[in-house]
Amino acid sequence: MTTGSQAARRPAMQGGAITVLLCFLVAVLEGFDIQAMGVAAPKLGPELGLAKAVLGEALAASNIGLVLGAVLGGWLADRLGRKAVLIGAVLGFGGFTLLTMFAHDFSMLFAARLGAGLGFGAALPNIMALAAEVAPAGKRGSTGTMMFCGMPLGGGLVALVSWLNPHLDWRHLFLIGGLAPLLLAPLILVLMKETARPAPSPAKGAAWTWLGLIPLYGLSHLALTWLGGLPGLGSLRGLAPWLATLPTVIIAYMVVNRAALFGERRALPSLLLWAVFFPTLLILYLVLNWLPTLVIAKGFAPQASLASACFNLASVVGALILGRLVDRFGLRWPMIAGYVGLTLSLMLLARADGLAAVLALSGAVGFFVLGANYALYGAAASYYPAQARGRGSGAAVAWGRLGAVVGPLVGGQLLQAGDSAGSVVAAMTPLALTALVGIVLLTLLEPPRH
Repeated sequence: MTTGSQAARRPAMQGGAITVLLCFLVAVLEGFDIQAMGVAAPKLGPELGLAKAVLGEALAASNIGLVLGAVLGGWLADRLGRKAVLIGAVLGFGGFTLLTMFAHDFSMLFAARLGAGLGFGAALPNIMALAAEVAPAGKRGSTGTMMFCGMPLGGGLVALVSWLNPHLDWRHLFLIGGLAPLLLAPLILVLMKETARPAPSPAKGAAWTWLGLIPLYGLSHLALTWLGGLPGLGSLRGLAPWLATLPTVIIAYMVVNRAALFGERRALPSLLLWAVFFPTLLILYLVLNWLPTLVIAKGFAPQASLASACFNLASVVGALILGRLVDRFGLRWPMIAGYVGLTLSLMLLARADGLAAVLALSGAVGFFVLGANYALYGAAASYYPAQARGRGSGAAVAWGRLGAVVGPLVGGQLLQAGDSAGSVVAAMTPLALTALVGIVLLTLLEPPRH
């Protein structure tokens, strides 16, 4: 006989399952669009007359938008609720993804990718917060990874489509990636239930903090302009007005939301989360955006998209396995194993020269980097109380996406300077070790209780 408490839990469980499914579909569409840009890059660049370094700027545009969208989306999620912000984010990245297919020069391509990134960034902290709020007890890691493994699945779908139809017009990828979010948004409106009440409004004086940091933007702009004058870094000058907004907005966000991020002994966990997210996303987005180009440079042009498919599909398996291990054994040992595996895989991929080895190690890098990243996504929001979860998740995403901005730029600059494909991959191994140290220190802290 069904008890009253069991009957009451059923709608909540069903609502949670629907929320997980909808967030999974949002992640699939984000992964589809992000990987579409990497797959389209070898054709798109020559068609628009873009050098590799300039193409790296275009690849970085969506990640610049991601940083800005993450801080805005995380703040709005705590102010307005998760559902409304997620719908707006999905409509935003759908519209700008459609605009990408009409790009005819660098300026239009950059603007379209920047706008799509704003939508992606606003969606991510909402998905992270929702994962923590709808997950059954003891299953936050696996719930979060189930949501986020949609991203590599979407990316793998792009790679497989491109591999099966190598002559496909790159614009068709963005047509699919733009229409699908516009169809998904009404389903979220009708089916998803809100999980959080709006938080109290911030103090009236908080807005002045943003104005007080205007000089920081000027200093950041001057520093980037100076760096753009150094040999091999000329492309930074064109990006300086946009890149300078990132440290300005992130620091302002940290100051305005200091109580949510640093109050009640959350300062050290926040700093360590950011120290892990930054190098992890730098590695991830360098590989996501440049893996087809790197495989071509190793002499396997027909299999470039297949390597991307291996990377993305193996990462789904990695995310599910690591997420389940985190739920069973805690964050420490599964994540340490993940980053050790990532370090070794990068070292071996840098030296690989056979097709089988390149494909297998592309999959191994995906297994470990995205598996660790998505397991961390699932766990990160739990370091913050419910009323601050959107802002805490937004800050973590912002620092990670700052690394994602740097990744494509670094890849473009190294290739433009004549570095080999192996050297570009090998340059990522110290960053994997940095993330490993950060995760060890993070997991030594007392687990949060929210």
